[in-house]
Amino acid sequence: MNFYLNYMKENEKAEGENDPIGLILCAKKDDIFAKYVLGGLSNKVFASKYKLALPSEKELKAKLKSLPLLERRKKEK
Repeated sequence: MNFYLNYMKENEKAEGENDPIGLILCAKKDDIFAKYVLGGLSNKVFASKYKLALPSEKELKAKLKSLPLLERRKKEK
C-alpha cells in the first residue's frame, strides 16, 4: 500500500489535491500482524474499527455523504 500511495502522490496527484489515502479491508483483526506491518512507515497510517461483515451499498453511500470533505466539494460546484 505504501508503494502505491507514494507513486500516486508523486505521479498522479493534481495540483491542489490532498495526498492520496489507502483503505485496506481485512477479514479478521490481528493486533500483532498490524503492529509489524504498520510499524516504521513514514506515512501516517491509522488502524481503525473492523466489522465482521461489509456494510451494504446503501450504508456506504450514507456514510460517504456524511464526510465533511464531500460536503465542501458539493458546495464549491
